[in-house]
Amino acid sequence: MDSFEALIGKNINDVSLNESKTFFIAPLKYSTKVCGKRYPSEKFKIADLDYFNLISFSKLFKREKLLIVWHDESGLITDLEIYHLSNDFDILFQDYYTIKKAIDDGEAHRLREGDTRYLGASRLSEKVPQPNSSELANKREFVLKKRFLQKIINEIEI
Repeated sequence: MDSFEALIGKNINDVSLNESKTFFIAPLKYSTKVCGKRYPSEKFKIADLDYFNLISFSKLFKREKLLIVWHDESGLITDLEIYHLSNDFDILFQDYYTIKKAIDDGEAHRLREGDTRYLGASRLSEKVPQPNSSELANKREFVLKKRFLQKIINEIEI
């Protein structure tokens, strides 16, 4: 991976962001309101969600830091930020438990991203079987929601 400082000013499509054992590396696009305030344009995928072999919370968050590579709509990298996810483990764990409970209860087909605060079970179009139910559920992936990413932006800009 390019050195961190050398990334600023480059286009996100021109750099190689290799996976890290220490960080989740999150290339995240943001938009800017007329007033100049930034907001995230997308969620950040952490892992695929397997209903029959659900990853544990500790494995899901074995990397406790998020290296955010912020880029604007043109792809220009403008900022780098390291965020310690452990600051929010209590809320992330509550969200994980809500998702896990729905799956265990055979209610994965009823999950909504609005059921959780920071960690979401983002819906994909493909339908798959789920445990403890005859209903098919949309395939899903664990994501850090835009709401959580906005919280990080707000803390950076203070």
